[in-house]
Amino acid sequence: VERIAYSKENNLLLITYQNANIDLLIGNKIFNLSDIKRKQIAGNKTINNVLFNGNLVYLSCGFGIVVINLERQEIKDTYFIGQEGAYVNVNDMATDGTYLYAATSNGIYRALAAEPNLQNYNNWVRQTNIPHSENRFSKIENFKGKIIANYAYTRINDNDDDWAKDELYQLQGDIWTRFLPDVFFVSDVTVTGNYLVFSRREDVLVYNDQFELVKTVPKNLYSDKLEEHLDTRSAVLDDQNVLWIADMRYGLIKVGTQTERIIPEGPADNKVFSLTTHGNDLWVASGGVDDAWGNLNVPPQFQLKREGKWSVFNNKIFPVLNQPYDFHDIISVAVDPKDPDHVFAASWGAGVLEFRGGIYQKRYTNINSSLQTQSPGNADPNYVRIGGMDFDSKGNLWVTNTGVAKVLSVFKTDSTWESFEMKDIANLFIGKVVVTQNDDKWVLVPRTQGHELYVLNSTNDVAKEQKLIAYFTNGKDELFTPMTDLLSMVVDKNGELWVGTSTGVAVYSNPQNIWNDKFMYATRPGVNVHDTLFHPLLEKEAITAIAIDGANRKWFGTKNSGVYLISEDGETEIEHFDTQNSPLPRNDISAIAIDQNSGEVYIGTSAGLISYMGQATKSNDVFTDVYVYPNPVRETYDGPIVVKGLVENTDVKITDISGNLVYKTTSLGGQAVWDGKNLNGNRCKTGVYLVFMNDPTGDKTKITKLLFIH
Repeated sequence: VERIAYSKENNLLLITYQNANIDLLIGNKIFNLSDIKRKQIAGNKTINNVLFNGNLVYLSCGFGIVVINLERQEIKDTYFIGQEGAYVNVNDMATDGTYLYAATSNGIYRALAAEPNLQNYNNWVRQTNIPHSENRFSKIENFKGKIIANYAYTRINDNDDDWAKDELYQLQGDIWTRFLPDVFFVSDVTVTGNYLVFSRREDVLVYNDQFELVKTVPKNLYSDKLEEHLDTRSAVLDDQNVLWIADMRYGLIKVGTQTERIIPEGPADNKVFSLTTHGNDLWVASGGVDDAWGNLNVPPQFQLKREGKWSVFNNKIFPVLNQPYDFHDIISVAVDPKDPDHVFAASWGAGVLEFRGGIYQKRYTNINSSLQTQSPGNADPNYVRIGGMDFDSKGNLWVTNTGVAKVLSVFKTDSTWESFEMKDIANLFIGKVVVTQNDDKWVLVPRTQGHELYVLNSTNDVAKEQKLIAYFTNGKDELFTPMTDLLSMVVDKNGELWVGTSTGVAVYSNPQNIWNDKFMYATRPGVNVHDTLFHPLLEKEAITAIAIDGANRKWFGTKNSGVYLISEDGETEIEHFDTQNSPLPRNDISAIAIDQNSGEVYIGTSAGLISYMGQATKSNDVFTDVYVYPNPVRETYDGPIVVKGLVENTDVKITDISGNLVYKTTSLGGQAVWDGKNLNGNRCKTGVYLVFMNDPTGDKTKITKLLFIH
């Protein structure tokens, strides 16, 4: 979301997005306007501000002005007001009833509001009688008949702190004069009744209609420390004289008779490097490494989402993380399979943290474990860099340790540590470790270092290097391709090992055969793109994340192209989500994790976390706790109807009470979804419907009922 604006007169909320998409929320209905998003414009499509004027909305855009007709819910006009009709960045607009004013990056333009041909750029006249007339004006407002504009001084460089060069001006008649000279660095200007509100760099000022300062929200509202001052971006005064402040550091602040921070449930920040699910819990690691596997130096933090509530684990809540050495870049969280409250957090530079029941237990480094430091002299625990963690079937935690002699360690259930030497990959960058179904430990070696995978067997006495060479046939030729730049790795429900690389995907169908074969080739799944030949799955994509859903389908996150949902065998593309066709905030995917109970797919990007309610859930061995939701289906409900508690690949048939078939499907994992329509695509009639369920063998059956109201 880029901006929201509410019109009390029209009783609607206008929502604009970073991709220039627009939603009009009128009552409980949403009207989408995607014209700007879809239009091929060489200029900047950003929607900077919104002006309501009767039944019209004027959008200040990076290329000009767009007008929406609210009665028709459609784009009415587009104005390119620059010289010779050129694009110009319009930052804000205002009107006094006679004129429209546009504050742009090239000065202030004015046009008669009643002019029938505002598409003609000649009808927009730049105001040359104002200082800085060709420079950037960021805000413009009508307050009690006065047009007030803010000249926004553009800093020469990051060391230029002369914010006082910002200047406010007011229009009196046809003359622009200085206004409130002590007010500068204005981030926003809003008007509520008789009050004018300025959001500034670190405070908020409220003036009455006599231009007297009547209220100040100081920069040190929460702290006297410079780095903890307010960072206000916008503020509005409501009808009850309550001030609402949008602040980059403290979020939403309510200032009335008392001051209150409004903190909605959600992540503490938008940093997502890895995601871990356990049951219905989601763990988010906020640290990370760059493309060269160097530190990002993110302060230590990981988060838990449990039953809709978020908890934060960081050095503010646990100051011990700062002692005796700084802790940074938590890159992953591992959850004890036997105890969801027993977790370990790994960092790229400071070892492993252990928590139990939300209470810090211990920090493991080279000082008190088999982990080693990458620092010369083997002394500094701030260079104990962890690449990944995974539990085996016995509850032992396996940990990769980068840049050291013994790159793999295990923290056993008896709380002792042991390390293992893998000479071929000693002192290299080491990525994640995945424990397969037979307790082999597969170690990923990133960054094209001459090695790809290394495996330690289930008894921990034999290790073997595995070069990744993938076999592929397109139906005509056979190819054997070395794949050297490894990025991600996961085991699916059938025990197959899926590996993501910078050039697509490779699969080891029987990874346990590594000990039997002299050399084991991977395969590349082939996708039919209807040119008579098969093509390697996602061969042009860097696969940064892989997750397996309840139906054993594969969710792939990519470096540049968003998210792909691929069939179980890797041969059919089911969905492709990116910023153009979904709410995905960025196309660079850092992590994917799936709640196997609900089917919710969590996706991490450089712009934060988003989720998608998938249709596949974990299946049961027998039909237990089978239910339909919602039940009854009310006449006002038109969403998905879900049958839960199924065995894998359940054959589901829905009939009316007379036995006439209205719908049939196969469950995705433990869940089947129905849209409430019959085989002809029409909404079903009111009545009782029967849901028949059979497992693939026909040995297990179940019947339940559903009341449906048309």
